[in-house]
Amino acid sequence: MIKKPKVAFFSLTSCEGCQFALLDLGEKFFDFLRKVDLIDFSLIEEMPFPKGKVKIDVSFVEGLPIRKEEIKLLKKIRKESKILVAVGNCAALGGIPEMKNYQGKERTIRYIYRKLNVENPEIKEIDNFVKVDFIIPGCPIDGEEFLKYAKELIEGKIPEVPKKPVCFECPKQGTENCFLRKKEPCLGPIIFSGCGAVCPKNNQLCYGCRGILKGINPLGFLESLKKFKTEEEIEDNLEIFGIKDELEKFKTK
Repeated sequence: MIKKPKVAFFSLTSCEGCQFALLDLGEKFFDFLRKVDLIDFSLIEEMPFPKGKVKIDVSFVEGLPIRKEEIKLLKKIRKESKILVAVGNCAALGGIPEMKNYQGKERTIRYIYRKLNVENPEIKEIDNFVKVDFIIPGCPIDGEEFLKYAKELIEGKIPEVPKKPVCFECPKQGTENCFLRKKEPCLGPIIFSGCGAVCPKNNQLCYGCRGILKGINPLGFLESLKKFKTEEEIEDNLEIFGIKDELEKFKTK
């Protein structure tokens, strides 16, 4: 009998939208699950973290570690996993929760929890706590893209990701109107493709949920945006999906 690879899906603080994107695949996703030994997937069945040494082949982690218990769990996941994958924008880039870092943590927490005392840490991507082997980007992720990469991951391989911008996909989707030509701050030229340019296709700007394209310096492009948008407007767009702190790394190079 062929031994199936052990696979787990863990959800930290998140909306769990990426897991729902997988369930939306229907039978395609369950065909994938039949090929693996499923250790954990909370939206299918609540399973306590296995005791002792488990050695999971691939752990997919969605969301952020906000509470101390989640940081502890994340480190345990890393210890027990051969491959750890950050699933979605929150895990990889801080996501929408990271906006709190730029708007005053105390003010924001008091707007939501007026009297209740809750943990209010700085929002950090999971690679601040553990080594991440691969990222499946998006908010939420694309289910078909997940299946493509997961097939290689369960074989112990780290997939090669096409290094092309979202703008590469716009013409393929029949997107006729370029936001940049209309002097709108679309981030498509500096963002990883793979989403099918779903936002521009639906007449929305690209706000960078898939992260910055590797091997480029995006600062020149951002400077060009200042010709028709204020710095504050551009900063607001960079904060939505957590790429603002990624750009700070380029400023220090």
